[in-house]
Amino acid sequence: MRAFLMAATATLALVGCGGEKTVYSDTEGNEVNVTRKGDGEASEIEIKSADGSATVNINNGETGGKLPLDLAVYPGAKVVSTMTSNSDGKTGGMVVMETSANPDVVVAWYRKSVEAKGFKVESEITTQDMRAIAGTKDGGSFTLQVAPADAGSSITLIAGTG
Repeated sequence: MRAFLMAATATLALVGCGGEKTVYSDTEGNEVNVTRKGDGEASEIEIKSADGSATVNINNGETGGKLPLDLAVYPGAKVVSTMTSNSDGKTGGMVVMETSANPDVVVAWYRKSVEAKGFKVESEITTQDMRAIAGTKDGGSFTLQVAPADAGSSITLIAGTG
């Protein structure tokens, strides 16, 4: 757990300051190596420790990023940012989008889409400020959060395996 926290802190620090390679170590001598390639718009961050390794790709507004589990960007939505990761064979991804569609319409579209791909929607939350669904399929899972925005909806879709 400590290695994960060190890696997460290192990732955030590198994204913010644009570092190339940084080594973090704790008082016990455990090291985490973090290497960043790319610019402010698209970065690849590789994190290595004795516990394993992970690669994180971060893109601002990149529509070419593919989410795990064959999940899709909402039709016509503007992609604000994407992030994908691969750690010891486990993959994950997140995409943040904006659309002019109403949150209820977005959730209904995703529900139909994921169920058609064989996912089982296991939870649903509806509040005044947010709509969310989450589900699983064959060792993978997804979470969708949709919130009202000035001109429609803000969408966050997270998916992963393992």
